Amino acid sequence: MKLALCPAKRGREQGFTLLELVLVSGIIVLFISLLVPLGRESSDQAGIVRAKTDTFAIATALSSFFSDLDHFPSCNGSDCATLNDAANNLRFLAFCRGAESCAATYPMAPSWNLEKNQERSPARNNAYNHLVVNSPPGPFAKGYREGQWKGPYLGNVGLDPYGKAYIVHIGAMEKKGCPAGSGGEPPFCFAPVRGAKGWILSAGPNGILDTAPNATVLAGDDIGMILFSR
Repeated sequence: MKLALCPAKRGREQGFTLLELVLVSGIIVLFISLLVPLGRESSDQAGIVRAKTDTFAIATALSSFFSDLDHFPSCNGSDCATLNDAANNLRFLAFCRGAESCAATYPMAPSWNLEKNQERSPARNNAYNHLVVNSPPGPFAKGYREGQWKGPYLGNVGLDPYGKAYIVHIGAMEKKGCPAGSGGEPPFCFAPVRGAKGWILSAGPNGILDTAPNATVLAGDDIGMILFSR
């Protein structure tokens, strides 16, 4: 008896048609177009939340510093413990990384003139040297009074979420509470009283400080708060 092998039936090979491929690709593109804005919005919101948290931490640190020393970070002369001369006040503080100058990370700030108003030793404007260590730089700086400076007052706050330094209008807070360049003592500060709002600011996503030093409300996409106003 001979056995005959019966060949198996070969199934019909079927692939995707061009129309089906186009349809699937369209669905994928649609999903991506819906998800990407959601991810971007979530990232933007996270940046705003972090900037607000950082500015609050800076405000807390400055308040603690003031509580211990009876003035804000201000050293710009031979003795950081006395504030009898308006020239002994810094115009602004910047928050960046480490103890060196923050100038490379300043935001664009047309109304602030940060480069012009920084000190001859720019690292004096770096908040690190006032709040994290008791070492305001400069050839004559003696540091803040021993026993009163009880820092560090600030932990890990560096650049804002957009890669720029936070800027604090410390000049509006000093001279024993009067704006830098003014005379008298609170509540009797007298001219010049320019820029009397103690802003703590992130320049926001666009990297430009849109809020002027003496503004009463935030402008543009800036993030921050007024700590002190006189």
